[in-house]
Amino acid sequence: MEAFIYGGHRMYVHLCRLFNMFLRHAYVPDVFMKSVIIPLVKCKTGYLSDVNNYTAIAISNAVSELFESVLLPHIKMDNYYNAYQFGAR
Repeated sequence: MEAFIYGGHRMYVHLCRLFNMFLRHAYVPDVFMKSVIIPLVKCKTGYLSDVNNYTAIAISNAVSELFESVLLPHIKMDNYYNAYQFGAR
């Protein structure tokens, strides 16, 4: 992630071209869509063998996270149903 923070203008130009190609061709390679899912314990005093005592987080690569953060303001909709979705958007 530090490479993206301190990459400078050239890095931003290349990322812009990459993201525009994703959007223009409506295709994102599989490498950018892979993530590692890690289960986290909700309540450590509860039963650790209970499946409902865990929550999952997905760790993606930095380019995917950056692409998602760029797209989110453009696809985010404020409608009635979003008020009732807490963690699954």
